[in-house]
Amino acid sequence: MGENNAAEILRKAGMKKTAGRVALLKLLLESEKPLSQQEISRMLKGVELNYVSIYRSLEAFCRAGITHRIETGDRTWRFAVCSCGGRGHCHPHFICNSCGAAECLRGMEIPELPAVNREYVVEATEFYLKGLCARCSSEV
Repeated sequence: MGENNAAEILRKAGMKKTAGRVALLKLLLESEKPLSQQEISRMLKGVELNYVSIYRSLEAFCRAGITHRIETGDRTWRFAVCSCGGRGHCHPHFICNSCGAAECLRGMEIPELPAVNREYVVEATEFYLKGLCARCSSEV
């Protein structure tokens, strides 16, 4: 999934294609796990994007349904490409209670939930599985 794919995703979302956005989206497409803004800043190479520009781009990606963000309990958002193209989570996430690693569980779906009170307007559904990752569970 290269630069052309990132540019095409931006085009389909009606977003301006800049070198920074393409590089940022390409990094997220190639990542095997959700990344924090700090990790993204460290990993972005060959493009001039400051911390604020990365934040604004990530927020724009979320609003456009390109990415989703995951809160892992450590007050740090992690971002991943949204494989379903929607504005919510289409799959659950695993979060390690020990090291904080997060993973999109793309092979699973969020279970159908019964109707809630008619006065509520549900805007997002998040489903987290928490425990120990393979590395942390082998250290126990």
